[in-house]
Amino acid sequence: MPKFSYPPMKRCFYILFLLSMSLAVRAQTAYKDFEVDSAARPIGGIALLEKFIDVNLRMPYPAEVSRIKGIVILSGVVEPNGTVSEVKTLRSLRPDCDREAMRVLSLFNAWKPALKGGQPVRQQFTYPVRFAPTGLDYKQDRVSRYFDDKALLITDESKASYLLDTPVDTLGYPNGDPIIYRKSGKNWKEFDRYQFKKAPFTYHNDHDPALPDSVEAYRLQTFDKKGIVQETQYSFFADGSLLSVEPHSDGLGSRSSLYYYRNGTVKRLEESIDEKKTQEWLWYPNGQLRQIALRDLSAETSIHFQLISQFDSTGHPTVIKGTGQATYASRSNGKLLLESGALKNSLKDGEWIGRFRNDQLAYRETYENGKFLTGKLYNEKGDVMTYDEPEKQPEFKGGMSALGRFLGSTIRYPVEASRARVQGRVVIGFVIDTEGNVEDVKVMKGIGYGADEEAVRVVKATSGKWTPGIQRGRKVKVKYTMPINFAYQ
Repeated sequence: MPKFSYPPMKRCFYILFLLSMSLAVRAQTAYKDFEVDSAARPIGGIALLEKFIDVNLRMPYPAEVSRIKGIVILSGVVEPNGTVSEVKTLRSLRPDCDREAMRVLSLFNAWKPALKGGQPVRQQFTYPVRFAPTGLDYKQDRVSRYFDDKALLITDESKASYLLDTPVDTLGYPNGDPIIYRKSGKNWKEFDRYQFKKAPFTYHNDHDPALPDSVEAYRLQTFDKKGIVQETQYSFFADGSLLSVEPHSDGLGSRSSLYYYRNGTVKRLEESIDEKKTQEWLWYPNGQLRQIALRDLSAETSIHFQLISQFDSTGHPTVIKGTGQATYASRSNGKLLLESGALKNSLKDGEWIGRFRNDQLAYRETYENGKFLTGKLYNEKGDVMTYDEPEKQPEFKGGMSALGRFLGSTIRYPVEASRARVQGRVVIGFVIDTEGNVEDVKVMKGIGYGADEEAVRVVKATSGKWTPGIQRGRKVKVKYTMPINFAYQ
């Protein structure tokens, strides 16, 4: 029988195999920055990457206890699609800090890739991540904070009049009742005690159309004896991943609050500028900056929300210095609403359109330099209702002067507060329903001695005396906050 052989086919196989190996090696090459024509860089510049790292970095609690300070130097690769891979430690600080540094840098996947020969290529990079203690007195099982005689936070225990001890778990989250001590000579004596609670709640998504409308969650809260939220409130998704960190003082938000995506990336940062103003930062899940805005709740201005910058998911700016094509996400009748239109100097201009998640048309409005001109509301059946005012806040019947007269004639100075010569401001939060009635009355900030209870009584007495709020031609429930002053004479 003839002897069969296939040398031509074998040589072809080897040639194809070697060619595929060559292409694979070339595709996997990670160049150094000096080997490419254009080096990889964070979209928006290094300052935005540093802001992202600063906001997302969580100091490991054992490192806080040990007052660790230092730098972790990392290496990684920016892929042609702008993501990061192969993040490793080049210089270690300690294992928990190393892991946290790698976690945070791996979250940032908003890079403009390197170019070589006009094509995006893989590029190596290094990045330092700095760790520093906050200055508070962290212990293995509790956090101690010191305050002067005016209740202002200080770091020098020798000058402190009060000590707040908060029990914490191994991650630094509260897990027991905080105790307030007052200095007596050289010793600390228990002065007051807060109540710690872990409670479930439903988190409503008001910002991201890619997420469900609501999810189950739980929060860790601290209350004083009057039931007012104090200290930092931590919220978690049902699986234990962090949802939000919200500092409180006398029931009101204070300092900076953080809100997270499921992947651990900060979604929103609200930085307090002063008591009435906050700066809001929004990010996409990949770390790309989404929006910068200012919120002003003072009575002196009519512009409560001022959009400064906005970017699409690729980093392309759509609004620059308050001018451009903007998109907002909000909630209407329990449904997520996407609103889009033009801005000039942070003021609405031209046609604005609102659509629900299913692309159903919700409204059309026309503006000129921030002034509302016309509006049409569309329901699910396609019916159209025209309105001449986009929204109107609830108003006490007769106006603010009538409200002042009502409060002045109704408030009774509490006997206990009068005897103790206590005075101050009580802040009451409540809801005005679609009939002008008052509901869900709560003390947001109190002074005690019966003044809180009196303020609640007086606010409840205004029920039925309000003209309800209006949004796009419909009556709506509106949250309202009212300060009531108690002045001893």
